[in-house]
Amino acid sequence: MKWHQLLFPFAALVTCASSFAATPPLQTFLACDENSLAVVNQPGLKERIPSALANGKMTFSGGTKTDMGQRWVFDTPVTLNGVALTGFFVEDQDLMGSRIIGWGFYTQQAPDELYAQLNKVPGSNLESANGIYARAQIWSHKQSAWVPENGDDNAGKLVTDTAERILMVEPAPQDATKTSKGMVTCSVQGTVSAAMLKSTRPDLIK
Repeated sequence: MKWHQLLFPFAALVTCASSFAATPPLQTFLACDENSLAVVNQPGLKERIPSALANGKMTFSGGTKTDMGQRWVFDTPVTLNGVALTGFFVEDQDLMGSRIIGWGFYTQQAPDELYAQLNKVPGSNLESANGIYARAQIWSHKQSAWVPENGDDNAGKLVTDTAERILMVEPAPQDATKTSKGMVTCSVQGTVSAAMLKSTRPDLIK
């Protein structure tokens, strides 16, 4: 599907502390993989996003409820690898037969500036399409892995037998914070299986 037709995106696990420490926190988050939520344990973030890990499950507390999940608004921005973060959110819901899972940050930077900064990060691979920036992958049942997706391949189609994993940069919603101009989101949407969650959000496997 085309980027402008994507549903609004919508945290997992701190599993590999040593590898996370060797990689810049922002780069780890942008992978949108099973280690991406380790970013919430960074100094400056862990004090603002209360979380706990028990039996392999990440749970969050505090924040405020939203229509799609939960959000934390920071009293002062937290700068991470050059990006000024103003808040954090997690989302998980079913909509029109598809599961939509998302986690990410609100930023002081507007999308264009945020894209320019994130594109310096190895592996971000963001592409511009229809006014937003995204890196789209689709789950290959044959390879049991996420593979790059051409945005035109599924234009106008609903993904019904698999799911997409998307890193997206777009404008922050108007109800976020007054200082938030952009947002960077990891999302998984579609028919989500345990195999997909294992490589992306293992904390959500039931």
